[in-house]
Amino acid sequence: MLFQTLEFGVFFAIVYGLYLYLPHRLQNRMLLVASYVFYGAWEWRYLALIIFSTTVDYLCGLQIEKEKEKRRKKPYVAISIITNLAMLGTFKYFDFFAASFQDLMANFGLIVHPYFLNVALPIGISFYTFQTMSYSIDVYRDKLPAAKNPFDFALYVAFFPQLVSGPIERGTRLLPQILNPRSVTLKKFSRASYYFAWGFFLKVFAADNLAKLVDPVFNSPGPYDGGSVLIAVYAFSFQILCDFAGYTYMAIGLGLAMGIELMQNFRRPYFSPNISDFWRRWHISLSSWFRDYMFTPYYIHVQSWKSLKKLPLKFRHGIAFFIALFATEFLLGLWHGAGWNFVFFGLYHALMIWLYYYISKHWNRMPALLQVFLTYQIVCGGWLVFRSDSLSGAWQMFISIFNNFSLLPELNLVEQAITLIGLIIVLLIVQIFEHKRDDAEVVLRWPRFARYVFFVLLGCLILVFGEFGDRPFIYFQF
Repeated sequence: MLFQTLEFGVFFAIVYGLYLYLPHRLQNRMLLVASYVFYGAWEWRYLALIIFSTTVDYLCGLQIEKEKEKRRKKPYVAISIITNLAMLGTFKYFDFFAASFQDLMANFGLIVHPYFLNVALPIGISFYTFQTMSYSIDVYRDKLPAAKNPFDFALYVAFFPQLVSGPIERGTRLLPQILNPRSVTLKKFSRASYYFAWGFFLKVFAADNLAKLVDPVFNSPGPYDGGSVLIAVYAFSFQILCDFAGYTYMAIGLGLAMGIELMQNFRRPYFSPNISDFWRRWHISLSSWFRDYMFTPYYIHVQSWKSLKKLPLKFRHGIAFFIALFATEFLLGLWHGAGWNFVFFGLYHALMIWLYYYISKHWNRMPALLQVFLTYQIVCGGWLVFRSDSLSGAWQMFISIFNNFSLLPELNLVEQAITLIGLIIVLLIVQIFEHKRDDAEVVLRWPRFARYVFFVLLGCLILVFGEFGDRPFIYFQF
């Protein structure tokens, strides 16, 4: 069920009606059943994976808390991590690495026939496995007590608004809200309505219309015109923002309607003054996950290597930072998909972040708008690789920008550019206001008349130009 469909509207109306009527404990049980129904509507057989992951981490959490010595806790953390990564690796990466091995052997003149699973990627598996792993690790770190009730913990894993595309919640944030009674107030419902309406607008008006500028270029085998490529890349940068942020805002709205606060996942990423800041603003729940559970502990581990201890502190820090950064971004890129373009996407961002830290003194002296503009161009370089079907295709498109750029009338570049601006202008205006106040809900602080005009405008644009097909959210594939 897609959030923007009538089918989901009927589903949520039933769930919400029951939710408002039931007491806290029964609310949780009903939400768990509803979450499994929601996920089962995609593919009911993959429910077994969620239930298996939930069971393993629930039991591991109890054992981690039960043991008093750290060394006795570690095996249960390892079981949690290995189980979830094995699930993720099997269903998401097995065929990719098998095909890569086959291609590698072919380069040496050897023909091999590895086994392929040929199974569809379970939707949301990259999200809920990371959410359950973080719970086990946080219990080990004494950041939260283990959940005692298996059904409440199962709801933490499967809460349907954020189940299939995040945000990736932490047990320290979401579990207390599940375990304690929640209130539904008029203020929360007002905020919920805004978030859902804004996310709905970003998806059906902006993202799905921007796809019409993106798909014809990226789905073409070439040759490419540089002007068309540039328009398509810029359009995709906003398509993926509006699509993914749209899902997140709708998820936040659905959660708020039930008294549950989900974390903000985007904070005006294209206003970032540098590439490092971009990753503090884009897909915040994922980037902070890799920072807390991958980069920081691995950086500390590398610092402790005997081979580095004799080196000067500053030099040792530089080497540890380089190794931890590239390892983290490699895995972050691979998290997005089983393809070498995603691996390159991660390594590209690692290189850009590493270079930024070495030139930051000079970079930060530039005018603020120039920093934002250049950062956006760097980000778009990554989106070109991300959206392409292959590295060779991405290279051909990149080169065309410099050696095959034309403004021929038959390409309709001016019309496409105007369409692009028209589709993102409302987003940009809202984000300018948000940026000035550093407030994601600044629209709700506007005078009443301005709010009415704004919501009427959104409604009119949705009704006249909205795309109401069953186009899935981009991050469903990850």
